[in-house]
Amino acid sequence: MGLRRTAARTRDGDGLGGTVNRRPAERGAGTVLALGIIGAVLVLTGGLAALGAAQNGRGAAQSAADLGALAGAAALRGGHDACATATAAVARNGSEATSCTVPAVGVVRVEVRRAVALTGRWSSLGAARADARAGPRSARVGAGQLGAGQVAPGPATPGRSAGLAGAARNHRNGELPSRLLCDLSFAPGQELRCDAAVAIESLNVAFRAAFGRDLAVRGSYRSYAAQVAVAASKGALAAPPGTSNHGWGEAIDLGGGIQYFGTAEHRWMVANAGAYGWIHPSWAGPGGSKPEAWHWEYRAGS
Repeated sequence: MGLRRTAARTRDGDGLGGTVNRRPAERGAGTVLALGIIGAVLVLTGGLAALGAAQNGRGAAQSAADLGALAGAAALRGGHDACATATAAVARNGSEATSCTVPAVGVVRVEVRRAVALTGRWSSLGAARADARAGPRSARVGAGQLGAGQVAPGPATPGRSAGLAGAARNHRNGELPSRLLCDLSFAPGQELRCDAAVAIESLNVAFRAAFGRDLAVRGSYRSYAAQVAVAASKGALAAPPGTSNHGWGEAIDLGGGIQYFGTAEHRWMVANAGAYGWIHPSWAGPGGSKPEAWHWEYRAGS
């Protein structure tokens, strides 16, 4: 009797070895699931890449803003066009300056925009933006340390002129606290009461546009001790110590041609200074009691 061998047959789903045959629907579902997982991974990877690019763009925009503000402040101190310099510095660092202002004496604020290099579906993220400001710190007093008549901390602006003038009157002539004084960006070593300083900065911009150079400031705020020294050297030509408008931080002595009556510079000042709150007092005029072509005074609100 011969031995007949029968080929082994497999049964779907018996779990007892052999090859398990899947139905077509099950195989299709597995493929869809795998593709879904792959798609999710790709989307997540793309999103992370976009986020990283956006963060890098934001950092680059901030660097451009910082450098632009610093360059602008340096230009302002040197008597040059602050915003033109800031804009050029921002452009050199791959960004665009969307705004540039001089909000206070010697201070430059810059806002920038930088394109984020993304493609496809992530291009809608747009551009990175940043802002920065640079310049001398505004005169401030600590919170809770304000006394009667003192002015709250903040930048010196024309809108605060009345408060600053009133605060100055709470101190003796020639003894103004540093918080009420601001340096002149175009005249190193010179300072005025901050509202007067803001006004002279604006006047200087107009003067530079007319003559191609800055106002030549020869004298500004004078402490009481400085007034004593001036009186000792000039005698009757100087105001008695403690009475000079220099001691209130609201008077300047100018050179550069303005110190002479009849020059183009002096005539320009007579015609234009009043628009910025600066006047040439009558006593200092050609027929005044003490003719001083160089002496000019600030009148808040004039």
